Amino acid sequence: MTDDQSGRHVVVGGFLTIVAVAGLSGAALGYALSDRTGLEEVTVLSITFTVTPTSLALYGVVAVGTFLATLLLVLTAVSRFDDGTI
Repeated sequence: MTDDQSGRHVVVGGFLTIVAVAGLSGAALGYALSDRTGLEEVTVLSITFTVTPTSLALYGVVAVGTFLATLLLVLTAVSRFDDGTI
């Protein structure tokens, strides 16, 4: 395995780990908010959804995954531009 492939495995592993932690944190937050505060609905960007561990875990995975994927695409494009391969 080359260094390039090894680096990609590390980046993908880190990406998946961070997204999984975001999902677990969202689930814990969903449980705590609905159980302790009685909060039933949350509105984010004019989208209203019920506060459940599943909904907040899904929100965390989508939000963090989208951010990290966008960041990864931008860094990939910038590195190709820097190498002169574009």
